[in-house]
Amino acid sequence: MKYVNNDNIPTKKAYHHGNLRAALVTAALKEIAKSGPETFSLREVARRAGVSAPAVYRHFKDKDALLAAVAGECWERLGAAMTVAVAEAPADDVLEQFRATGIAYVKFAVEHPEHFRAMSIPGMTARTPSEQLAQANAWSAKQREDIMRAQAAGTIAAIPIDDLMLAASSLVHGVAQQIVEGRFGPVDLARATKLATIATGVLGVGFWPRKEPYEDPRASRTPRRTTSRR
Repeated sequence: MKYVNNDNIPTKKAYHHGNLRAALVTAALKEIAKSGPETFSLREVARRAGVSAPAVYRHFKDKDALLAAVAGECWERLGAAMTVAVAEAPADDVLEQFRATGIAYVKFAVEHPEHFRAMSIPGMTARTPSEQLAQANAWSAKQREDIMRAQAAGTIAAIPIDDLMLAASSLVHGVAQQIVEGRFGPVDLARATKLATIATGVLGVGFWPRKEPYEDPRASRTPRRTTSRR
């Protein structure tokens, strides 16, 4: 069973001394997208990386160890993008911070489509190293707490937190998925940002009729710039 079309993915990657581990993770991302996390083979990973099959075992004792490395890299990159998004949003605006993470998620899918595809495959989250998974869970818990405090202060609607998180995550994942699948045609980072901004703006305002025309406050805001560490 193929999860995505990989016709345009190169079958081999040049190996340079010292970067074998990274090359194997990159090759595994392609194989996971092609065959799924359960059925891909280390032999095919080695072939894509341009090395012999035994060379894989110099860095990974088995397939589970390689899957953990792939899942870990996916969450590390997404977490870095989320952290930067929150840092660039207004420090006193929880709703805008929340929105910024949704837009960052869509941008992540455009900048790292193979990572996004791998993360979307059932079973990959469970492969994430426990330390990284704990960090991601702690980050999500803090986000929920911030939103609930904003709700108590009256700056975010008093929607049950689980319902709010479901709607928001479903929206941004759906936008990201459609972009990666090519539903919107060619999408660069600028257009992805625009699409995510539109979608999150509509979600934030809701569908209730209003007397005043809707104006997106993000349209007139200049984001703060921070330097991220990769």
